[in-house]
Amino acid sequence: MNGTLRALTPREASIFACFIDAVVGPAPKLPPVGETDAVAYFDDWMVRSPRLNRIGMRGLLYVIELSPLLTARRRLRRLDRDARTDWLAAVQRNHNPHLRLLWKLVKGAAQLAYYGDDRVMITIGYDADANLRRGRELRASEGRP
Repeated sequence: MNGTLRALTPREASIFACFIDAVVGPAPKLPPVGETDAVAYFDDWMVRSPRLNRIGMRGLLYVIELSPLLTARRRLRRLDRDARTDWLAAVQRNHNPHLRLLWKLVKGAAQLAYYGDDRVMITIGYDADANLRRGRELRASEGRP
């Protein structure tokens, strides 16, 4: 949310960052959402998406922001973490299969954006550079191109 957004508005970026925080609930060892490239990744993904997909995802972001008004009387970004977590759990338990499917779509995007950050991946034990290095060494030792 540093002014380099190309597809998202600052408000949409803020909604998505808040949603990521609620979905992944970074543990003490993991970096806060604001210290990752999660929102920048999502913004880039939106830039590369077809226009209709961008419109639909934008609509979902605003639904996510406003829907807690129905039960918690506050927008998502105005809820504290515990209240956001409770609201998200209620959405997951909803009996409407369409709502649950949309929830999974946005939740998956949030998880991909957060856990795809290099610092997060290294913190949880995945080092892409080390894996690439090992793969290249193995190919070289086996004489493969």
